[in-house]
Amino acid sequence: MDTTTQPDGTTDLPWPSGDHRMRVADTSMLPGSEKSPTAAVGMLHHAVQGAHDTIDRLAASAAPGVRQLGERISAADDTLHAQADQWRARQGEWAEGLRTTVRSHPLKSVVAALALGAVIARVIR
Repeated sequence: MDTTTQPDGTTDLPWPSGDHRMRVADTSMLPGSEKSPTAAVGMLHHAVQGAHDTIDRLAASAAPGVRQLGERISAADDTLHAQADQWRARQGEWAEGLRTTVRSHPLKSVVAALALGAVIARVIR
């Protein structure tokens, strides 16, 4: 017998008149179709709904943790900015203190600077 199997699973069998069967697209899923959806479509819909529900549950359970993490990061950011401001204030105080010392004892400052330069030069060699 002469049977040809097509890639979509249909077969073309010769008719007594010699004509071949005409393929018609499956319209059961088109809007307004009189055919009811197959069981596979129902199972697929059920699986998609289950996945959607699971994702919603995971998102709801993760949201408080993400919110808490964001609050902790914000608090750490505020703390770091406060510490940076304190360091800048100390830097300004130290610089002003050094200026005052150099103005009040210029000769000692020059000698101290030369001694420090000699020590640094010796360490570098």
